[in-house]
Amino acid sequence: SIIETHAIDKGGHDVRDVRAVLAGTTAPTAGQTAAPIGARAGTDALAAIGTSVAHAAEQIDFTAIAQSMNPVYDNGGCLGAKINITSVDLGAIDVALTPDTGKLGAAVDIANVTIKLHADFKVACIGGSTTITVTSSKAHIKGDLTADVASGTIATALPSASVTLDNFNVDVGGVPSAIESLLDGQARTAAQNALTKAIKNKLPGLANSSLAGLLARPVSADVLGHATAATVTPTEVTLTPGGIFVAAQTTVAVTDGEGGAYLAQPAALSATMLEGSKGFGVALADDLVDQLLGGLWAAGAFDKSVPIASVGILAALLDADATTLDIKLALPPTVTPSGADLSLAVGDAIITVQAASGAPLQQIALSIKTTLAAGPTQSGKLTLTLGTPEIHAMVVEQATSVSRPLTDEQVEGLVTSAWGVLGDQAGTALGNLPMPSIAGVTLGTPTVRGSDAFVAADLPVM
Repeated sequence: SIIETHAIDKGGHDVRDVRAVLAGTTAPTAGQTAAPIGARAGTDALAAIGTSVAHAAEQIDFTAIAQSMNPVYDNGGCLGAKINITSVDLGAIDVALTPDTGKLGAAVDIANVTIKLHADFKVACIGGSTTITVTSSKAHIKGDLTADVASGTIATALPSASVTLDNFNVDVGGVPSAIESLLDGQARTAAQNALTKAIKNKLPGLANSSLAGLLARPVSADVLGHATAATVTPTEVTLTPGGIFVAAQTTVAVTDGEGGAYLAQPAALSATMLEGSKGFGVALADDLVDQLLGGLWAAGAFDKSVPIASVGILAALLDADATTLDIKLALPPTVTPSGADLSLAVGDAIITVQAASGAPLQQIALSIKTTLAAGPTQSGKLTLTLGTPEIHAMVVEQATSVSRPLTDEQVEGLVTSAWGVLGDQAGTALGNLPMPSIAGVTLGTPTVRGSDAFVAADLPVM
C-alpha cells in the first residue's frame, strides 16, 4: 500500500510525503514453505498432444515388435503350421486423446496396413511353405489410458485395447484347401495381436513424454548472482471430461536469502481453477513468486550501483558532480492479485545520487507498481514479463551543495530510467521459475489474471 501525506500551512505551502507499507502476514524466505503450482491441458491441447504422439508413433519399429512375438502360431502334427511375421509396413498414424472422468480415451488409426508372414505347414504329413500377406485399409486400436504420478513424473498405462480392421484381406497363396482356413484365421489373429501389442507397449511411453512438461521441473540456476534452487513435488493427476490437470508443491531457496521475509498469501489449488479453457492453463501461487523475490531481496540481489553514464541523456538532469546511482530496496517486491488484475509492487526503492567522493547528493524514495504479463517461448514454456510502471516518488534529501535541484518532473524521468534496471532484474528472476510447458505444441497469446492468490494464465493452442 502507498501512504501519501500532505502537510499544508496557512499560506497553502504543501509538503508531500510518499511511503510504501507492507502489511499482512509474512513468512521467512528459507525455502521451507511449500506453494502450489498446477497445469491443465484442455481438449484442444490434448488434440495437439495427440498429433505429437502420432508423429512419434510413426517412428516405432513395428516390424521388430511383431517379430518378437514369433512364432505367432506353432502347431505341429500332420495337419498344422508354424507361422512367423516377417515384416510390418504402415501408412500414416493418427492419435486422438479424449478426456473423461478418470481416464483418457485413446484412439489410434493406422492407414494402409500390410503385414507379411511366412508359414511352414503340413497336410497329411506332407510339408510345404507359403508367404501370407495381410492387408487392411485402416486399423483402429482403441483403449483407455489411466494416469497417475509416479517417481515425480506422469505415468500412463493402457490396460487393454481392442482392434478392428477395415477392408481386411488375407492372401495365403496356393495352399491346399485343408490348411487354407487355418492359415487365414491365424494370420488375421497374428496381425491384430501384433498391432495391439505395439500400441499397448509404446503408446503410454509416448503419452508420458508428451505430458511430462505439465509437471514443472526442479530448477537450479544462478539468478542475479545468487544460487537458486526450486523443488517440485508432484501431488495429483486429475482426469475430467474437460482435460487433464496436474498439481505439485514447490519451494524456492536463494543462497544468502534465508534471513528475509515475504508476504504470505497461502491458498489451496483446485482442479476447477483452470476449467473452461480448451488450451493450456497454468496456475502459479503468488507465494511461489513472492518467495523467490523475497529471497533475492534478502540476499541483496536487487541492490545495484549504476554509473551515471548508463542513464543516457538523463545524466544531464543530475548535478555535475554526480557519478553513480545506488539502488536499494527497503521492502521485498510483492505480487498481489486484485480481481482480474495482477500487479508487482516494489515499495520504497531508495535511489541515492552520489558524487565521486561517495558523498550523497540526493536521495529519492520510489514506490513502483506494474502489471504482470505472460507469453510463450518457442519451446512452449510460459514466461512472465513486466508492464509499464505506475510510479510514486519523492525527494527524501537533497544536499545544499547541489547546483541542479531535482523537480518532480525530473524525478519521474529519472525513475523511469532506474526502472529499466529493476525491471530487467525482476524479469530475469521471473524467467527462472519452474513453469510447466508442452513440448512440440505451438501456443498463442496468453490471458493472465489474478485468481485467489494465484497467477493464472490461459494459452490457446495454435
